[in-house]
Amino acid sequence: MKREIVSEDYTCVHDRLSELSDDVLVNVLSCLTIQDAARTSILSSRWRYLWKWFTGCLNFHNSLTTAAHKFELRDDKVFDVERRKFVSWVNQVLRSLQSRTMEELRIRFDVTSDDDIHNWIKFAVEKKVRRLELNFRRFLAGRWEVGQYNFPPHFVSYSSFSSLTELSLINVAITGDILAHLLSYCPLLEVLSVIQSVCLKHLKVSGSLLKLKYLKLGYMEHLEIDAPNLISFEFNGPAKPICLGEVCLAEVSFGGSFSNYIMKNLCWLSSFLVRLHTLKLNLASPAYSVPAVAVYYNLPELYNLKHLEMEIDLLDDDHLLPCASFLNAATSLYKFTLKLYDVKPFAEWVQTIKDHVYSSLSELISIRELEVVGLEGCGADTDFVICLIENAELLEKIIIDPCKTRILGTPYESSYRECAEYQSNRRQAIQLAARLPLWEFVIL
Repeated sequence: MKREIVSEDYTCVHDRLSELSDDVLVNVLSCLTIQDAARTSILSSRWRYLWKWFTGCLNFHNSLTTAAHKFELRDDKVFDVERRKFVSWVNQVLRSLQSRTMEELRIRFDVTSDDDIHNWIKFAVEKKVRRLELNFRRFLAGRWEVGQYNFPPHFVSYSSFSSLTELSLINVAITGDILAHLLSYCPLLEVLSVIQSVCLKHLKVSGSLLKLKYLKLGYMEHLEIDAPNLISFEFNGPAKPICLGEVCLAEVSFGGSFSNYIMKNLCWLSSFLVRLHTLKLNLASPAYSVPAVAVYYNLPELYNLKHLEMEIDLLDDDHLLPCASFLNAATSLYKFTLKLYDVKPFAEWVQTIKDHVYSSLSELISIRELEVVGLEGCGADTDFVICLIENAELLEKIIIDPCKTRILGTPYESSYRECAEYQSNRRQAIQLAARLPLWEFVIL
């Protein structure tokens, strides 16, 4: 058979990008990170300045300080060098940008220079930023509340943040009056997060026109909420009641001393507990205290609850009682996340989880997905996981992360996952999976 020879045309393909308008190219660049957008300036003379009209998401964080443990120095002078380099980088980029609007500005670093921060907020106001995060969390130990930046009250006006839809302030000093005033001038604000603010002691969140949907707050002495559109609320406050007006919460997360208050006053929580889809309780806080006598918590049927997340110190089996109580009450639960802290081998006199009279689980637990973080295989944690698996006939997936819960999501996580302790915990998880071959395990 005669082979047919196909000729190929290697004619240079026309550069279609050159046909696009500058506006279209700027829109494309704005979908990139600011670093990648700036790199396109070397492509040609036409691209040299296009990146300066960037309107996308500005996300400033220093990769060195997000892994600050690598310094191992706790040396103020060396750290100050990194701080100055970071501030110079942010200032240089912001001065270069010429666009009229900006979608997002996020700055995450241990910054202490008030004048620079003031100019960054001014930039956010002038560019009508929609999402703003100022995270000045301290990296060096023991300096969490040193020299907090005071949010300037003169920025609080209708014209300042009228475009804002999301605001996050971490380690920024702002009073309740200024914050409440700010809310009244943010008609589009849907997400608000304020934590580690030393002067935020009292706050009233109210207003029929508030579009606020997600609220996260740290410690404060008095809190009133009357926000009809609020669906998610996270609070780490004192063991005191809060005033909840008209709210339709679907997701709540409680920690700190307030968890103590919740567990002792579940009747107060029951008014909206039955409507929740997601419930997160941090009972691992030093402020939380386990009752001296083991008690089983009587709860209403949580027929709407789909995701339950609990953080506990596993010092003895009594710490697991809240888990058992909520699991029995949540008859339609899809996912249960258990985050373990301070897992310790139990003394000989302590009963096993299966034998604990108060932690007996219903014959049928509805969960389809189980996630366990911080599993060490010390005996108690493994027993409880096996107990859950054996009582969950609908269980489809089991996720185990041997990483310590305290380290998860911190700059120390990557190095911890390389250490011998993590590898040992991971081997324990693999052995557990081998004992239960009928279930699907995902071990991170």
